[in-house]
Order: sequence, then C-alpha cells, then structure tokens
Amino acid sequence: MIQGISAPTMNVRANAESLRQIPLFAECDPAHLQVMAFAGEQARFAAGQEIFRIGGQGASAFLILSGEVDVWVNAGDKRVPVALAGPGAFLGELAMIAGLDYSLNATARTEVTATRISRDMFMRVVGEFPDFGAHVMAALSRKLAGSVDDFDRVRHLFERAASFPRR
Repeated sequence: MIQGISAPTMNVRANAESLRQIPLFAECDPAHLQVMAFAGEQARFAAGQEIFRIGGQGASAFLILSGEVDVWVNAGDKRVPVALAGPGAFLGELAMIAGLDYSLNATARTEVTATRISRDMFMRVVGEFPDFGAHVMAALSRKLAGSVDDFDRVRHLFERAASFPRR
C-alpha cells in the first residue's frame, strides 16, 4: 500500500480509473467518476451465480473488477454465448441508464468481484453535475450512431445475398 493512502481510497481511485477506460465515460471529469466509484457498492458473485437476466429490471450496472462473466442470450432452449467479460468490463449500462430491462443474461463463470452502480445513484450524479450527463449522452449518441451504421452494413449484405439465385 502507498503510504498515506488508505485501501478504500486506492479502490475508489482504481475504480474511477477503470470507469474512465470505458468509452461511455472517457470524456468525463475524473472527479465525477470518483464520486460514482465511491458511491458504488462492492458485490461478489460465486461461480455460476446469476448477475442479471434478460427481462430483469435494469436498475444497476456492474463494473467487473475481478473474475470472468459469461454474457449470453436464449435461443429457444439453447444458451448462445455473446461474450466473455473480464476485469474492466461494464455490464448492463444501457439498461441502467435508460431504465430498461436487461437484454442479455450475465452469469459469473468464476468468482467475480464487481462494483454495482445503481440507476438512482447514477441519476443523482447526473443531477448534481449536468456536464457529466452531457458527456455520457454524447457518448451514447456516438455508440447509437455506430450501431445504426453497423446495422446498415449488415442490411446491405443481406440485400445483396437475397439477389443471388437460389438452388
């Protein structure tokens, strides 16, 4: 431990720096990220434990500090992997910010430690620091624009594929 800095302070700084690495928060004031990191709750999940599931209320997002998380969807009775998330991943952020239900499942593959950021706390930070909210909304807009561009590229590929003769 660095002399003069307590473990909780180091954790807040480390968590704030982890948040800053997430594109959604990259342009935000580090002081605002420290407020979020300080107000977040530490959560632990055993291997196999559900973190959230499709259709669950998106009341929180999770900054993964250690461990691995399987992110997946249901396809009928099959479990279809979407991603394997590790330290630094931020899961459930869009549902938390927009107040939507989760659109994915997240299950701890190994023991997981995370910082849980509630929607209520996030909205309090946005209310107290409007420029923080503006930076987050700008990042969300860029992400949405990128998703629309990706969708358009895929749509064009499907349209081209549909024009090929079928056997």
